[in-house]
Amino acid sequence: MTDFLRPGVRGWRKPACWQCVLTLLREGCRRCATWLAILAWLGLTGGTTAAQDAEIRVARLIKRLGDASAAERDAAVEELVRLGAAARPQLLEAASDPDPEVRLRAKQLLQQLQVEELWQAAPVELPLGRLSASRSLAQIAEQTGNRLLIGDQYGAFHETPVELDEPVTTFWEAVDALCRKSGNRVRQAFDSRQAGLVVVAGSLGKYPVAYAGPVRAQLVAARRVYTEELSYENFQSARNHTFQLDLQVMWEDRFRLVAYRSQPEVVEAVTAAGQRLAAVQPAGGSWNVVTGGTRQVSMNLRLHPPPTAAGKLQRLAMRWGLIAVGQPASIEVTDLSSRQSYFQDDVELIVEGFQQGPGSRCEVTLLVIRDLVLPEPQEVLFHENDIELIDQQGRPYRKQGQTNALTEAGARMKLTFLAEGSDSTPHLLRFTYPRLRAQRAIDIVFTDVPLPTGRPE
Repeated sequence: MTDFLRPGVRGWRKPACWQCVLTLLREGCRRCATWLAILAWLGLTGGTTAAQDAEIRVARLIKRLGDASAAERDAAVEELVRLGAAARPQLLEAASDPDPEVRLRAKQLLQQLQVEELWQAAPVELPLGRLSASRSLAQIAEQTGNRLLIGDQYGAFHETPVELDEPVTTFWEAVDALCRKSGNRVRQAFDSRQAGLVVVAGSLGKYPVAYAGPVRAQLVAARRVYTEELSYENFQSARNHTFQLDLQVMWEDRFRLVAYRSQPEVVEAVTAAGQRLAAVQPAGGSWNVVTGGTRQVSMNLRLHPPPTAAGKLQRLAMRWGLIAVGQPASIEVTDLSSRQSYFQDDVELIVEGFQQGPGSRCEVTLLVIRDLVLPEPQEVLFHENDIELIDQQGRPYRKQGQTNALTEAGARMKLTFLAEGSDSTPHLLRFTYPRLRAQRAIDIVFTDVPLPTGRPE
């Protein structure tokens, strides 16, 4: 160590110091910290960059995860949560720290980071200026991991150069900007075998739009209904006025949504004149399970009618409960006739039965046992997994049906597959499961929503 400090010593070199600095800060070696202070005073370490300053800050916070004071440990956790992904590299190292308290908290923070990333919008970076619409969409797909089809058999794509004059930073902002300038719109794929999003020619419309992480919501219509009923029993007339907003929600293809609340909670609905509107139906409702290639759902919001003079809703805020999964991992089974158990993470997979029927039909019965907490609704357990049967040529079988049962032994699934060709022979079963499952209520906020103002004479 002394030779590092003596430039006159033959073979002296400046320390490759930043990893050393971070290690010293984590280990808290007073002697080495003293030498570092001398290095800084002599100017041998040079100036620090913003990235290096952030690394030093993270290292200090990680060291505090093992502090004797619970308040210090909790404060360090809060700071690291705020730093987010910037803390990940050092948290990964801290997950194997000799101190059990540091190890535990580092692992918990890493899992929390994974959950937060699950609900974030995919970032996008596109150059400003004149661009090809199709090439720009291809760049977006590549950057975000979303499957974007440029037209399909149900709709052509309108190819045209577009001029981006404002920066876009997230997936939905970028797609909407390109569609608006190129005369296209986005929808989910109709063919379940090509799950994803499709961009086809058509007007994007003037729908009020709101973004919430990987979710895009748009209001399709606002509807006032006036009714009058005349009872012939007592010859009395009853008038009624109702109001409804039709809502359509889409989400990124890479975002694996498995369940959603059937009814969003209306948090706030305020007209431009300041009148507050309450929801008519109760919030929340039952859970709906998302199946297959679904990337879009429709709902409606029933509110107490705003005055006809109210030209718009200044603010409409709602909260929508969702369950999503992430961090996929796979188990591959080549011996379909064996009832042996396959173990990975917290998963035990058993092929209880395999039968190749007439023609190209195959039936597979699986038993899945997991330590992961049983979800609510329990149907999520059967829809959060992807199960593929593949032939010797690498061609996937088409899943025709699935029946499910939750038993004391575990989750039992009976699946039926059909081959695309008569020459197919089953070769591989791939069972893909999520390592992460998270539930969250996301906030969706619309502003300046136009309202219908007409009324019957």
